[in-house]
Amino acid sequence: MLTVKLALLNLLFILSFMLVLPKAPALFALSCLLLFLLALVLLRRSHQKQALVLQTLADGLRNLQDGDFAISLAEKPFEKTQQPLALIRLFNQVTDKLRAEKQALYQRELLLDKVVNASDVVTVLVNHRDKVIFANHAARLFLANSGVSPTSLLGQEWTALIKQHKPELLAYIGEYAPGKSCGGDSLSKAGLSVKNMIAPPDGQGLGSQAGQSSAIIQLKEDENVSASSGGEQSWHLSRHQLKLHGSRHQLMLLKPMTRELNRQELKTWKKVIRVINHELNNSIAPISSMCHSGKVLAERINEPRLNQVFSTISGRINKLSEFIQNYSQLARLSSPQKQSFDLRAMLGQLQSLYPFTLDCRDKELFIKGDVSQLEQLAINVLKNAREAAGDIPSQVTLTSGMQGVTLVIRDFGPGMKPEVMQQAFLPYYSTKVDGSGIGLSICREIIDAHQGQISLSSPPGGGLEVSIALPRGV
Repeated sequence: MLTVKLALLNLLFILSFMLVLPKAPALFALSCLLLFLLALVLLRRSHQKQALVLQTLADGLRNLQDGDFAISLAEKPFEKTQQPLALIRLFNQVTDKLRAEKQALYQRELLLDKVVNASDVVTVLVNHRDKVIFANHAARLFLANSGVSPTSLLGQEWTALIKQHKPELLAYIGEYAPGKSCGGDSLSKAGLSVKNMIAPPDGQGLGSQAGQSSAIIQLKEDENVSASSGGEQSWHLSRHQLKLHGSRHQLMLLKPMTRELNRQELKTWKKVIRVINHELNNSIAPISSMCHSGKVLAERINEPRLNQVFSTISGRINKLSEFIQNYSQLARLSSPQKQSFDLRAMLGQLQSLYPFTLDCRDKELFIKGDVSQLEQLAINVLKNAREAAGDIPSQVTLTSGMQGVTLVIRDFGPGMKPEVMQQAFLPYYSTKVDGSGIGLSICREIIDAHQGQISLSSPPGGGLEVSIALPRGV
């Protein structure tokens, strides 16, 4: 456009030279001066427009450089010029696309962060300097239970943390950081081999590939707390190597397996119980019938000794039938029919059966669950507490929190030995003379069906404490 304008100015200059020069040199000089001034004005305006376009684009690029993708350049000052307007529009289209992509990426990152932090899988990312650069909420809780401050986890040396607070994990993760030399002495003592990753010891690995390994491990809980597995929790540890920003990183995942293993164990027990019940019932029915016929015949012939024999057999058959019926409860436990009810009111109704003191700040405490199953759970625990402590009333504490409701039942009896506590939730296991060993197994299945947790502990001062955590609504 500027070239066309200058060409017109030259044409006007030539015409004025041909027509005006012979007669009016002063007018010709004046016209030349005016044309020269006009050319300067046009050049100045063109330069200003170009400078405005460049400055506008530079300001927009600086905003992009600072990460501000909400910038949008004004098109109004450039509406009369086609090329700058097309350039401004192209810039705005690019920023709109970048803004949309950044927003989508931010939403995905936010969703991923929510998912990772909501997961119960302990997730830790360690860089090539063995520094923790990411740890989810489960990882912070996992180490917080061992005395690590949850807010000071990032930036710490991972191997040093494990060595200080979870030394039993060293045999599985090794004193090894990506990009560093391995501690040969400590690894050889643990029986580890290092190639792409450290293989778990004692053949406990579930499998390994280049850049990853996995193992099932057992970790002890706090000394004062015994979970449903008897003081130990089963975890699936997997380690993966990856590259971020050109440097090697290590991703460690620690997945809790205790509940799933308990569920599979209980499922196996149920199958065994069904088979045993079926076979025993098929044998007991004809034996009971023949025993009854024998008692009738013994009464007819008036033979007291024979009558005593059949009476003894009949009594033992009845005891065996009762024994089978008790164990059938575990196999017949149905899925919970959940509805909202007042947990405090339900516990108040049980005080007439089993004396205990109830400590609860809330007048009403509603949760969603199966009333009959949770009542059966409370009865089993309160019955055990009364049998252990005799006439000493138990202490029941009911508290409400953000995560749900916690029910703690404590007796003041002789307590439970650690070796007994490890087997307490196993079916058929009982320390009582006439115990069936099925009560706590049913309690654990009821809690698992309600997505809760049950644990045993030995509190200071003696006795046994049963802690039951239930969600408000699931």
